[in-house]
Parts: sequence; C-alpha cells; structure tokens
Amino acid sequence: MLVGLMDFFYHESGLRLPKIVSLLPVYGSILMPRAQLPVPIFEEQYLRLVSDAIREDIYVGVIQPILDDSYNGRKPMPLFSSGTLGRITEIVEIEEQRVVVNIVGVCRFDIVEVTETATGCRNAQVIYERYLQDLQERTEIQIDRERLLQALDGYFRQYDVAPNWKEIDQTTDAKLIAALTMVCPFDAREKQALLEAPSLELQSEMITQLIEFANFEGASPSMTRH
Repeated sequence: MLVGLMDFFYHESGLRLPKIVSLLPVYGSILMPRAQLPVPIFEEQYLRLVSDAIREDIYVGVIQPILDDSYNGRKPMPLFSSGTLGRITEIVEIEEQRVVVNIVGVCRFDIVEVTETATGCRNAQVIYERYLQDLQERTEIQIDRERLLQALDGYFRQYDVAPNWKEIDQTTDAKLIAALTMVCPFDAREKQALLEAPSLELQSEMITQLIEFANFEGASPSMTRH
C-alpha cells in the first residue's frame, strides 16, 4: 500500500512522524523520549511485528494495557489512551521464539482510533500535538532536586539499596526525571499519569510526592511486570 504525505506529521525540525503506528503493549512499563526500554517479546504476532519494524526501519507505539481489578480477561485487552512512539534499535534472541528488543523513545502521542489487524496486533491513528516539547532536547529544568534526592535517600535506605550517588549527582535534571519515571516501581496507573504529565517539572513533582508517600507508608509501591 502506498503511503501518502497525509499519513505523516511533519515537525518544524524536519522530523517526520507517522500518523498510523503499530502498537506494542507492555504492561507496567512506560517509555520516555530519548530513553531506552528493553522489552521481552515471545508472542508470535509481536515477534513478527518487531521483526518487520527493524527490517523496514519503522516506528512502533509502546503503550500500557489496562489490567486492573476491572479487567475480566476479555480480548483484545483495553489500552490506555496515550503512549510513546519508539524506534527498535536492537533485537537479541535469548532462546527459541523469545527475544528482547531495545526501543528508543521519540515522542509521546494520544490515540484517536484503534483498529485490529489480521495478525492480531493493533494499529492506532495518533496525534502528537500535546507532546511536541518531546522533540526539543532539554538538559536542565527547574525542579526541587534537593527535595527529590532527599526523598530518594530515604527510599533507598528503607529498602537497603546502595545507589551510585556519584553517578546520580552527575546526571542532568532532565535525564534523572526520565530515568526515575521509567524505573521506579509505581503501579500502572501512576506510571501512566507520569507519562501523560505535560512537563518534566510536573513529572518531577509527581515522582517526589509518590516517593515521599512510599517512605511515609513504609511500603514499596507495586512492582511492575512486563
């Protein structure tokens, strides 16, 4: 099928983003722009999807399914309405019919419409307008870093984690927030709220509050699952 000019969103930077993307559901994990996410793949339809994506050098849409107490096992699984456009940079086969793909985030998107394909995967019509700031690299942002690091210190002590503070101190605010957004063990809806936060500053405030609450409660947030 021929792809027309109207099938892409053209950014002023010259970047061309697809308006129709193949969706890759990943439970309990989100992908932030410019960050990397390793994803284990074992279902046949998604093995085919990622193989086609890296061979044809096209994007995929990383998105969380909604698998909470209201989920009744129906297919297809319900999805959150926002995800992240990503490019697969590497596929590593770890055993027969099971691989780990590395995906680099490009820009977040909102879903307009979802359609199911003949292979059992889903495509989505997406828009990027809410997240165009993702296409502009930011090294420093205005956050309360001291408060965040103090909360992290209490969290690490509580769970006997020995962080590399030297590396953390050398990490820019923007990269630190992106990393914490992805790796902290918040539950799926908390992660989704962080993903949809319009700015890194708001993400920082939300992460700080979540960690402070976990410290106050004396219990870890729910562990994520792929």
